[in-house]
This record gives sequence, C-alpha cells and structure tokens, in this order.
Amino acid sequence: MTVFSRAAAYIVAASLTGLLSGCAGLPTGRFDALVGSVKSVETTTTETDREITLLTRHFMIFSPSPGPYRVESFVPVIEIQGQRRDFDFGPRLEPRGAALDVLVSYAEALAAFARKDYQGELDQATQSLGGSVQRLASIPTATAEVKQGAGVLATGVNALGRAIIDRMRKAALGKAMNEAAPGIQQIVTFVKDINSLAAVAVGVMRDDMLRKANGITPADGLARVQLNERVEAVVVESNTILARLKQINTAIDAIKPAHDEIREALVRDEGAPLEKLKALVAEAKRLQRFYSTLK
Repeated sequence: MTVFSRAAAYIVAASLTGLLSGCAGLPTGRFDALVGSVKSVETTTTETDREITLLTRHFMIFSPSPGPYRVESFVPVIEIQGQRRDFDFGPRLEPRGAALDVLVSYAEALAAFARKDYQGELDQATQSLGGSVQRLASIPTATAEVKQGAGVLATGVNALGRAIIDRMRKAALGKAMNEAAPGIQQIVTFVKDINSLAAVAVGVMRDDMLRKANGITPADGLARVQLNERVEAVVVESNTILARLKQINTAIDAIKPAHDEIREALVRDEGAPLEKLKALVAEAKRLQRFYSTLK
C-alpha cells in the first residue's frame, strides 16, 4: 500500500470513528435532574391527595347524614344550601395522578435514551410510558385534551429506538422533545386545573366545618378542649393542603421551560448553564422540604 493509500485509509477510518462516536455522547445528568424533579412533583401530589382524603373524612364527622347512624351516614355526599354535593375526591384526583405518571415515564425514557448503553433501559421505559398512557386513557374523568397530550409524548418516544449513532441520537432526542412539548403543556394545564378545583373544595370544607363548630356549645372543660383540638386540626390541615397545592403549581409550571431548555442545549453550547432547569430543581427541593406554619 502506498503512502497516499495509507493516509487515505487513515482519514476514512478517522471519519468513521468520529461519525460513530458522534459529538461527545449525550449529557445524562440534566435528564436525571429532570426525572428527579418531576418525580418530586408526583410524590408530593400523591401525599397531598391523601391529606385531602383525610380532610374529607374529618369534614364528614362534622356533616353526617341526618337521623340515626347508618352505614351511609358518613358517605361524602351532603347538602349545602339545598344542593347535593359529592365530596368523594378519588375519581376526580385519579386522572391527575395518572397524568403525572405519564410525565414521569416520559422523562425516564429521555434519561434512558441519553445513556451510553440505552437499548435495554429505553425499551423498559417505553413500555412503562405505554402503560401509563393506557391507564390515563382508561379513566373516564380524564379530559380528551390530557389524553391527547399523553399520546403525543408516547409518539415522540416511540421513534427514539431507531437512532443508533450519537449524532443521530442527539437529533432524534431533540425532535422527540420538540414534538412532545405541546403534550407536556396539556398535562401541566390539566394538573393545575384539578389543583384549582381541589383548592376550592378544601376551602368550602374548611369554612363549613368552622360554621358547624361555631354552632356547637360544649361546656367548658374537657369537651371544650376536645372541640378546640378538632377545629385547630381542621384549620391547620386545610391551610397546609392549600399551601401545598400552590407550591405544586409553581413547580409544575417550571417543568416545560426546563424541558425546552434541555432540548435547546442539544443544538447549542452544552456547557452553558441551564438556569431554568436549576429553577425547576430548586422548586422540587422546596416541595421535598415543605413545612407547615401554625399561622
């Protein structure tokens, strides 16, 4: 082989090596941070739902059905100003949890694809996302918009496995995230709408319990202390829930900007600071360290 041929072969080999290796691999830490933050929102929301359910039980203690006690006496259906209100929040909160589960599964799929040896993890994450989307689709109380948004996320992720080399993977990842962005916004909007309805319900229950408590006239002594204890618990519980819902909204509002920032960084300087992702992580940490005030 001539010197020229050897040089040409070296150049071709070097070019192939560069093509196969891509730019420098995909950054994984930012995707892991996105996963962790979205999971924090989901976990806090689940905890808040438990608190809403507990508050509802306390609400029914103050508002049982009239007449002798029966099995149905504490079913959360009451009359307020002549109208029957259903306070069984399970069916209403379930689609919100399912929507957040879709968002977590989507973020996990992105993180799996960003890793070097991604095929096995991506397949598992894709299956998990498909299951999450199917669960949401099966809930009658979930809106058509949030179901559509979840489907958009799944469609984008399904195309990721066909990219092989890093440069292709980076382009595929950016394309999937770009296509998923409207779906993320639909999920965020849906979750915030449910949070707003939950906040109104919590306020109604709190105010009605206070009204009922003010109509009770126990004698001074232990009975009064026990009533004080119950009423104080109602106020603290309801205010804690309202504060949590507000913080959850702030955190979930930060998800899409952070997601879009990560996507944009794929085509620009990857070393640039990701301020919106930092803001999301900070909000997630606030959720994890949430404390209730006695005021």
